[in-house]
Amino acid sequence: MSGLPEKRCRIEFPLPYDLIFKILLLLPAKDLLALSVVCKTWHRLINSSNFVEAHMSRCETVLTFLKHVSEPRPNTFSIDTKNTQFTLFEQPSSGKRKLQIYLMEFKDGNGKISDPNICGFGEILATCDGLVLARNKTGSLLILNPTTRKLLPLKSGTIAPHREESYGFVFSDHAHEYKAVHIFRDESGHTDSEILSLGTMSWRGCNVPSFGLFRDFNHKAVAASGVLYWLPGTHNVDYLVSMDIFDEKFVTKALPVNSSGMNDRLIENGGMLNFVAQMTVYRIQLWTLKRNDCDEKWVKRHTINMDYDITGLVPVFMTKNGRRLILKLSKQAIYEYDMEDEEMEVLVDGNVNFNYKMAFPHVNTLASWANSGPLW
Repeated sequence: MSGLPEKRCRIEFPLPYDLIFKILLLLPAKDLLALSVVCKTWHRLINSSNFVEAHMSRCETVLTFLKHVSEPRPNTFSIDTKNTQFTLFEQPSSGKRKLQIYLMEFKDGNGKISDPNICGFGEILATCDGLVLARNKTGSLLILNPTTRKLLPLKSGTIAPHREESYGFVFSDHAHEYKAVHIFRDESGHTDSEILSLGTMSWRGCNVPSFGLFRDFNHKAVAASGVLYWLPGTHNVDYLVSMDIFDEKFVTKALPVNSSGMNDRLIENGGMLNFVAQMTVYRIQLWTLKRNDCDEKWVKRHTINMDYDITGLVPVFMTKNGRRLILKLSKQAIYEYDMEDEEMEVLVDGNVNFNYKMAFPHVNTLASWANSGPLW
């Protein structure tokens, strides 16, 4: 036997599927995009609805916003819904200022800005699960995932854009699809609404808000567990307006304070709605709307007490674990309040040069819509 050539055997010990699943969950979405082309097995796993949903539940909230740039840098994609695709700028173009999307991540006491290299925006209207409802520079509606660069052009609503309007964007657990809600006020002062289901890609009318229910549309819609919520006025209101995307009815709910202030905001966290209210120049209260099968009620969650004037601070969002509240001070700085340590820290100091009206909470995910795929 010694004269026979040695036969070498390679024994492989593949990792169990469940273990690979758990390991990949720990990676950011941009790394998962690269790993999805390693092999067919990983591609199917990473793009499966179970994995996308599980990964989404772990993603930390960031801030997405638009900012004017003099020239997009080379290899920047510009959204173009007319051709249902992105246009790639190989070289700087015309010198015109363009709105470009940016992401701000909050980690280790700092705010870090990243650039997905996408421009051509008119405005951001709403966000949900890592998807962005926006208009491009020509006014066309679209759904975009900045991480995966998947783009879905939308049909224009039955009504042209109005000066007084609001968009909500929410996932329906019952229909298993995303829906966009458009509320607007016409020249006669009449308020109307329409809804778009991404499954059918068509707009239709829905329940009309009662007269006077919305004083203005200055506050953005907030989505939480299949329900859209609005503060119906800039200040001095004692109720909120909600629409459960299942029954599509507008209803009101009393706020936990007698009257809202200029800087009070609704914020989603962990699938629950929160109301952050400025009580005095030194005190802010955080309330959570607890829901069950029969009822819902406000529960006071935390009180922020400071020994200096904090009236200029406006809440933006909460971190996923619900421990930290991110606030802004005009265009000057961004703050973080730790509700466990009861400490306020400056994350970004100096001139924060972007329009907060075009800034939304966001998560970097692999989320998509039914039967979608890369469009280039």
